[in-house]
Amino acid sequence: MSDTSPHALRVLVIDDDPEGARSLSELFRCYGCATAVAYSGRVGLRLSKLFRPELVFVDFDMPDMNGLEVVSEAKLIDAEAGRHVMYVCLTGGGPEITEEKAGASGFNRLLYKPLKVTDLLAVLLAARPGNFVAGTNAPAIRPARPAYTNRTPRH
Repeated sequence: MSDTSPHALRVLVIDDDPEGARSLSELFRCYGCATAVAYSGRVGLRLSKLFRPELVFVDFDMPDMNGLEVVSEAKLIDAEAGRHVMYVCLTGGGPEITEEKAGASGFNRLLYKPLKVTDLLAVLLAARPGNFVAGTNAPAIRPARPAYTNRTPRH
């Protein structure tokens, strides 16, 4: 059973590295997001139709489809459904992908592995800009862990 809000930011992670994909998904869950994971581009595209993500992280280098191919097909799915989705390209680096090439292919951001948590949080804020503004109706992106109120300070 999921403990995320029905208004939680929906994040899909498409990466052929199961450990990395699951870790990224768990991090987003800690920040109150609803998440789904796919370990190939083809499965990611099918899952996108069902899960309807608002934010998608796509590994650039996968065996069945590279990230550019995934985003190209995903944009067609989004257009048919009338959805606006933010896409983030994940890469270990190399000459195959640049900011310009990623942008021209439909990615909104390019992040290099190993990923920095601050970069990931900046992407979450960009996906839902009003999350940290007081008085908005958008659900906040914040750690899901409850605050420790009855805790004795340690010295």
